[in-house]
Amino acid sequence: MVESKISHDEEVDLLPTVSVAVVVPLFPVLPGLAESLASLAVQTRPPDLVVLLDNGQSTEAESLAQLLPAQQVEIVQVEPGPLPAALNAVLDYLQNYDFVGFLLAGDKYAPERIARCLEALQPGEEARPPVMAVTDFHPVDGRGQPLPDDDPRVVHHERLWAPGRGGAGQSEWLGAGHFTATASNIFARRDHLAAAPLQETGSHFAHAAATMAGMQGLLIVLHERLLDHYPPPVESHPNPRAMAEILRSESALLLALRDRLAISPETRRNFAAYHRTAWNSLSGVREDLFQQLVLRLASTAESEEALGAVTEIFRSVEAQHAPAHWEALQNGADPLDLAGYADALRRTREQLAAVRAENARLQEITGAAQASGWVQLGAWMGARSARRIMEVERDEEESSDGQPPDGEVQSRGEGHPKPIGQQ
Repeated sequence: MVESKISHDEEVDLLPTVSVAVVVPLFPVLPGLAESLASLAVQTRPPDLVVLLDNGQSTEAESLAQLLPAQQVEIVQVEPGPLPAALNAVLDYLQNYDFVGFLLAGDKYAPERIARCLEALQPGEEARPPVMAVTDFHPVDGRGQPLPDDDPRVVHHERLWAPGRGGAGQSEWLGAGHFTATASNIFARRDHLAAAPLQETGSHFAHAAATMAGMQGLLIVLHERLLDHYPPPVESHPNPRAMAEILRSESALLLALRDRLAISPETRRNFAAYHRTAWNSLSGVREDLFQQLVLRLASTAESEEALGAVTEIFRSVEAQHAPAHWEALQNGADPLDLAGYADALRRTREQLAAVRAENARLQEITGAAQASGWVQLGAWMGARSARRIMEVERDEEESSDGQPPDGEVQSRGEGHPKPIGQQ
């Protein structure tokens, strides 16, 4: 569940000079929209505008606007189409606002989410201030209740956030998996989103937007759980359609960064680190297919263009230094993929622990059954019944010659028919 960490005394006059708009799409139609809006009503730093984004198919827009009587709410209509395309379209309408956040139906902001994101995006000593903030979140069910710790979606969430919590670099972390999870997690400067629009195809546009900012060193990740999110089921093996969607997203990211890669050593270093960890991505990124795509694109280029690209790469700063792992290999380090090996070992240990826990549970059940008086009584009664059945069967076998147990012969009676075939 969402948690509040800012007191009432701290919430006043927090960044009063900037303006914030929160866009709440009314499509696709999902439960929990009223609860999502209610979370905006209790923000320690309220939004200056709440936009209800309607694609012309909602019948509740007016009534939903009444749920926020103390805030400015506007209903904005967009053409039917993909959600990221609609979010991009509304950015032009919000050109007078400094920051934009998104909130999908069923997700909820923690009371201090807007305040903490604004605080994190304050200009500091950096040459360029950060442009986007994402946060950790609570995985919840469809009713907004916390999912149990052993739920596969919670386990997956913990694995996605483990690299960042363990101190991994941001670029490596972005490559390891889609930890952003949802568009509700995006809080950014409007100018940045207008200049770098969301990918308009696929369901991973939120993480692609975070990666776009991260590759340029402009992303802030807050480890505070400032959002409630209802995650979809975890796919153990992404289907071909999902993998194709991810590959399209990766190619779109490469094209979006094309100009920065040509002039920015920082972006090149970050992009290389991103793809190093993408080999072991938890979100279905197929790095081998991405390399095939890049090679296919390179094969279509003119030879002069390819040679020019090689020349540019070897003029870069990073090309003048050997990678750290190369020196380690020369000194006798294990050439195995240690990260992948460690991940596989951890999964094996988890499976072993689960099997041991199940065996321990079964042993407890067996011990409890053996110590139960009722079970012992049932076993005694079952054995006693079995003995009586065997005694009855034995008596019937002894009397099968026509004589009853007392040895007396019984007459058939005069009216009893004779056996067939008897003369």
